[in-house]
Amino acid sequence: MYTLADLVRLKRRTASGEVISVTTHDTVREAVRLMIGHDFSQLPVVNAETGTVEGAISTESIVRSLYHLSDPEAQIGALFDIMDLNVAQCIDETPLRSPDSEMFTLGGKALADSPYILVGKEGKLSDILTHTDIVLLFRELAAHFLAIGKIEQNLHLLIAKVFDTQEAIEEAIDSAFNYRKEHKPRSLAEMTIDDYRQLIMNKRNWPHFSELLFDRQATLNRLLKLRDLRNDLFHFRLHTLNSEQKDFLRSTLRWLEKLL
Repeated sequence: MYTLADLVRLKRRTASGEVISVTTHDTVREAVRLMIGHDFSQLPVVNAETGTVEGAISTESIVRSLYHLSDPEAQIGALFDIMDLNVAQCIDETPLRSPDSEMFTLGGKALADSPYILVGKEGKLSDILTHTDIVLLFRELAAHFLAIGKIEQNLHLLIAKVFDTQEAIEEAIDSAFNYRKEHKPRSLAEMTIDDYRQLIMNKRNWPHFSELLFDRQATLNRLLKLRDLRNDLFHFRLHTLNSEQKDFLRSTLRWLEKLL
């Protein structure tokens, strides 16, 4: 499963590993300067003496402090300059989440309660994750899932194209899975990518595919690689794809589309 540490690693593939923060001795002006300069809406706050996390300062916490600390009886000209306040006056107390926390175990409530998560251990900050970080990371992952889903659909269509009657499909399934006493697929719709591989590569079934797929070993290698990649992604053993893996998915999708 995804942990916060996994998300931090993914974030740092496309962003600087440096964590921008302020200390409890800094002014709000310094915090705002950093937020504007880095296009952030919040910054972690660490204790100036111990380096441990105190919470975070955000545009929301600054506005809240301005409201609560201003004198409602004062004239406009008598209002204090919040920019000269100490950061400690504007801290949101935000829990520090362990890098080992599982994203799905953590649940939606933690994300709903705050637009960011502070990640660290024993009081020491390692990174901050915002809603934007999480959405971008899962959007990329979802694209891979959709590509694999399309590939599975096309393998289904390819087999249905080769065995173009229900009787022929049933015979092909029997040939490929007659060794199974239990969990034998009854239709193409029940099959996994590895089931499709076994059906296509079955000795009795392969001659029906040979004129379309040509090379048996190359087809086997592609389907095995596809199976392993799919399983690693869907079981969260692999958290993102490198350029070679992305190209493999694209080329496999094109290969199947041309066959169909």
